[in-house]
Amino acid sequence: MAKDKSSQSKRYFTVTMPGMHQCCQLKWLGKKHKKKLEIVFDPQKRKEFLIGFRKRKNERRKRAKEQIERCLKEERKRIRQEIKEGFTNLKKTFEPLRELTEEDKVLENDEYEDNDVQVKIIELTTSDMAAQRHMLGENQGPDSEGSVEEENSENDNDIDANTVPGMDYDINVKQKKNEETTEPETEEVPRKNVKIFNQTIDLKNKRDLDRLKKKKSLKQLKKSKAFKLKERLDKINNQKIARKERNNTLRSLPKHLRKKKKLESASYRKGRLASQKQLKRKTQR
Repeated sequence: MAKDKSSQSKRYFTVTMPGMHQCCQLKWLGKKHKKKLEIVFDPQKRKEFLIGFRKRKNERRKRAKEQIERCLKEERKRIRQEIKEGFTNLKKTFEPLRELTEEDKVLENDEYEDNDVQVKIIELTTSDMAAQRHMLGENQGPDSEGSVEEENSENDNDIDANTVPGMDYDINVKQKKNEETTEPETEEVPRKNVKIFNQTIDLKNKRDLDRLKKKKSLKQLKKSKAFKLKERLDKINNQKIARKERNNTLRSLPKHLRKKKKLESASYRKGRLASQKQLKRKTQR
């Protein structure tokens, strides 16, 4: 640096150079003919700087962990919403159509009058058209009453060998009653075969549907990046814990502490304590 000729008295000023930390500062001592460079060292700032490495690293880890948990929570919500929307599209209503009453028919008969023409709009059903044209009408199932009457007439005409003449006792009647009582017990609960995600699944009740939703959401969640990252971090933590437990043995301790550790009573032992004599007897057997 160039000499300052105008400075007559002693001057102090700090100089910060590139690449220098705050804990170290340069103090320039200025005189008329002689200049000295002095380094001022602050131990408190040095301590804060060195401790800050671990502190800042832990803060970064904490922020990253919170971000992963937040992403995982959002991903879980999104997957649940998608599956819920997919199931709502598959729903079907099986409610029967309401039959039209006379009041509805009166309301539906709309009449429009014009200067030249009078128009009347009437809604016709298949039953009305069949009555007018003497047609069969709507499709109907087989008459159950007629079939029952025919069966009864056939049974009356047939002569059963099991009936006793002069007595109203029949063996087959009792067997038929037993069969009728056992039939409702053997009937299974009707299932709904639903095709979801290109798979046919039998659903009995709402519990099966909720279980299926949970299974599908968990399957999709395991494929997400946030879940895989969290799983990797948990694996690293578990490995560290296992390494500590493995190293926490007598051989890992120094010799002067092994005897003390050996004589200490364990906090918890699985199973019943057995002496060496009992162990030898077991091995001999």
